[in-house]
Amino acid sequence: MALARTVQESLFPKITTIKGLKFEIFRKSHSQIGGDFYDFIQLREGNIGIFITDVAGHGYSSAMVAAMLKVMVSTLPYYLKLDPTGLLGYIDKKISGEFKSHHATALYIFINFQTKTMLLGNAGHPYFIYAKKGEEFKEIETFGTLLGFGLHDPVAQTLEFKYESGDRFFIYTDGMVENVNAKEELLESTGLLQILNRYRKETDLKVFKDAIISTIISFYGKSEFTDDAMFLIFEIE
Repeated sequence: MALARTVQESLFPKITTIKGLKFEIFRKSHSQIGGDFYDFIQLREGNIGIFITDVAGHGYSSAMVAAMLKVMVSTLPYYLKLDPTGLLGYIDKKISGEFKSHHATALYIFINFQTKTMLLGNAGHPYFIYAKKGEEFKEIETFGTLLGFGLHDPVAQTLEFKYESGDRFFIYTDGMVENVNAKEELLESTGLLQILNRYRKETDLKVFKDAIISTIISFYGKSEFTDDAMFLIFEIE
């Protein structure tokens, strides 16, 4: 288990800075290894792709499939890294063909710093949460289905929108909101949005992250999660 943990940790990106973005990350595995994974894909002209996935289940098998997704995304043809629909469709076909007993959700974002546009594709993952500078966080609803079943072609739609300096966005896995507290209450996405908006005026991204974590833990009354949990916060510079 310790070796598996070391191997999985080595697969997470080592990037600590991204020109044009500030970011903070939280992740916690239910066991020592899990199926939640994210990656940063460095592209030409300083552009970036952001990939997050949640492989169903937790433990060894989910972690192995997450590792395969890391390899898959890294070795994709370049044009697919600029196309969320194409990238997610490619992964869907691969999982349904080679890992029939597994499925996953995933979200992919391509940020073009030259045109100040963002392309977003979501395959069954929790909705992308976005806040224009000075405004409240809102969910961006998109169509997409689980990866690994070959249910739809395309498996997800691509949404394009312009961004500006100071905008923030938040992506996460469902383990963040699916714990139950002592009153048998779920946080759900509505509760998460309330927390994000409670602290949205905090200018320091790390303080913002820590406030979110402490409030979620306070809601649940415990620091342990019943599933793998992860979130990433970004701010456009």
